[in-house]
Amino acid sequence: MAHLRCDHVNQSRTTRMRGFAQKLLGLFVMLCLAITSGQAQPSLLTAGEAIFLRGTEAGRPACAACHMPNAAGQPEVGIPRLAGLSTAYLLDQLGYFASGQRHNAAMSSYAAMLTPGQRLEVSTYLQTLPVPPPPDAPAAPSAQLARGEALFLNGDPATGLIGCVQCHGPAGQGVGEFSPRIGGQSAPYVMSELTDWRAGALRDPKGEYMRSIASHLTPSDLQAVAAYVSSLDDHGAPKQ
Repeated sequence: MAHLRCDHVNQSRTTRMRGFAQKLLGLFVMLCLAITSGQAQPSLLTAGEAIFLRGTEAGRPACAACHMPNAAGQPEVGIPRLAGLSTAYLLDQLGYFASGQRHNAAMSSYAAMLTPGQRLEVSTYLQTLPVPPPPDAPAAPSAQLARGEALFLNGDPATGLIGCVQCHGPAGQGVGEFSPRIGGQSAPYVMSELTDWRAGALRDPKGEYMRSIASHLTPSDLQAVAAYVSSLDDHGAPKQ
């Protein structure tokens, strides 16, 4: 009889455990469905928008103070446009700034004060913003744009340089999570980044490839590529 009672208790316990496991599985499935259907997105975007436009605490400037409310950046002083960059790219760069793997006087300390969750929120928000038109800067000389276009599209076989299009796409729109959107980015910012790479800077843990690419460019070619990249719109056409 005692043996039968133990079997009954064990069976009841097993049944309860199975029921509990099924409930957990059901909750997990519901959570996955909510995330994939976008139900979790509004709160993520709202939080990211608040961080970008208003900051995280009183007395500290928001991201928009430097990058502008539409995330277009400030081309005249080399502050980059962030609108339209992928969440994955932005998340990586904020992580590099926060950890010290990428250095910038303003961004390093700012990124370090954000939690991993806040970095995800603001990165997700920025990806949803419409890409503003290329900066309304003085037109570069036609010969310089032509040289930049040739390098961007075809590279330079004489030096072993491959075209930027191979990684960044024909409109400089980037390729998935592999490379960032650069078309329409300000010429001063592009020039600054290329110059640093050419000088041997890594910038971030993934910078080895760009350092190699920039080493094939002369100073005048750096300017030509930066001018052409800045002129591109989302269709790969230079701004008229």
